Amino acid sequence: MNSHKRTNVLMAKSGVAAIGIASLVALAGCSSASPDAAPGEAAGCDNITFLINNMANPWIATLADGAVAQAAELGANLTVQDGANDNATQIAQLQQAVANGTSGILIQSIEADGIVPAVQQANAAGIPVVAVNANVGDGAELVTYVGVDQSDYGVGLAQLAEQAIPDGGKVALIQGIVGNPVEVLRTEAFVETIGKNPAIEIVATVTDNWSNDENLAVVQDLLTKFGPGELDVIVAEGPEIYIGAQYAHSIGRDDVKFVAGDFPNQVHAGIESGEVYGAVLQDGAEQGKAGITALCSWLEGNEDAVKRPTDFVELPLVTKENLSEFSTSWDW
Repeated sequence: MNSHKRTNVLMAKSGVAAIGIASLVALAGCSSASPDAAPGEAAGCDNITFLINNMANPWIATLADGAVAQAAELGANLTVQDGANDNATQIAQLQQAVANGTSGILIQSIEADGIVPAVQQANAAGIPVVAVNANVGDGAELVTYVGVDQSDYGVGLAQLAEQAIPDGGKVALIQGIVGNPVEVLRTEAFVETIGKNPAIEIVATVTDNWSNDENLAVVQDLLTKFGPGELDVIVAEGPEIYIGAQYAHSIGRDDVKFVAGDFPNQVHAGIESGEVYGAVLQDGAEQGKAGITALCSWLEGNEDAVKRPTDFVELPLVTKENLSEFSTSWDW
């Protein structure tokens, strides 16, 4: 890779504060991308774009951190665009990146199917596209998808629920943002896996939009609706469940166990205290690094170094028994 080059990182829209400001200031203002590279031309990582879902989300901020760090390591000139969880915004950003002659695009899609026509425009311009964390729907050409298998993520949530109640029982599922490609795959896999276990019944499916405030509200509703002995496990597709777990403990509802998606400091503390049973650990920074590496390898002509059509990272299941093996450094 062209590690001798300096790195230029440009941030667009909201969310800049969520990503290491000091590192961004240090990276910004260096040499700019080469204006002579035509779209699709093997120009290395001189001018690449990362279209990210929503940097106000703390986990997604870790994804951006990893991408920015790897761009610096590889000497890539990287522009990060924050879609702020709006598909129309992300479409416009992708189209503008194509018009600006970006040499490659890394994308965390907001809507898997909704972004397809815009990605097809990049395809037509000969600009390679790598998806990271959230995939792109059918009909678009990708170099590869880098991240976790979101179906395996849903299976992991189901496995933790089964471990929490080995003799069976009743489970409530709290979805993230309904319709988001990550949520869809996690939900489908969770429901399918639990459906194979006749000893476990899903008695409620609600949503908290991956929000702390909404999580507290839906957990309060669930604990009001289901008294002691009527609900055994509450599973959330995100880390915000630690809020509901704290509330349950505060009112003496330790009869209900809680399973989290992701592993911020608060979930680590919840597992340590016993308020949270376990969590599926996905490392955002590693996904960001791997996404940039795959895109740059492709642009540099090192196509054999890119795992295709998918490059999956591991999803360890963390409980109190193996908590000492894992660490975390981000907050939700």
